[in-house]
Amino acid sequence: NPGIVNPGNSPTIQGTQEEDDLKNFVSVVLADTEDAWTEIFAENNMTYQKPTLVIFSGSVQSGCGTAGSSTGPFYCPADNKLYIDLSFYQDLSQRFGAPGDFAMAYVIAHEVGHHVQTLLGISQQVQKIMSQVSQTEANKYLVMLELQADYLAGVWANHAKGQGYLEEGDLEEALNAAN
Repeated sequence: NPGIVNPGNSPTIQGTQEEDDLKNFVSVVLADTEDAWTEIFAENNMTYQKPTLVIFSGSVQSGCGTAGSSTGPFYCPADNKLYIDLSFYQDLSQRFGAPGDFAMAYVIAHEVGHHVQTLLGISQQVQKIMSQVSQTEANKYLVMLELQADYLAGVWANHAKGQGYLEEGDLEEALNAAN
């Protein structure tokens, strides 16, 4: 079972059917990313350490500081946790024009991609480099880190495709979410 928590300092998510369905969906997607990355790491003689997913509402205190809903989903390498305010999925569909369940799954897979970067030491290497270069150069490295997290989400999507539950249009949903 994936580790999912609702922090005590965050208002409890209302238990509507839609929110319960979203929590269940997020749980299933996280579990699938865990299966994929556990397998990939094992194939490379490594052990995958599963992240914890924190579902919050409004704002949350993470190992990386306080964040609000406007931050969007994020991964904090300081505590190996993914943070998602479920209201983001409404924004994803309405404000950002990326509706659909696979778009929502992609967002989780992207944040898990940042977790994989941390486990592999990539995030730490990039942070070190960023501290030694100009702001303009540092921004380029940050973009590369984000693009690599997109790539790693694609690795998961390929695994999901192999499981046979992608539908027509799902990859387009993920591309819209990435944009």
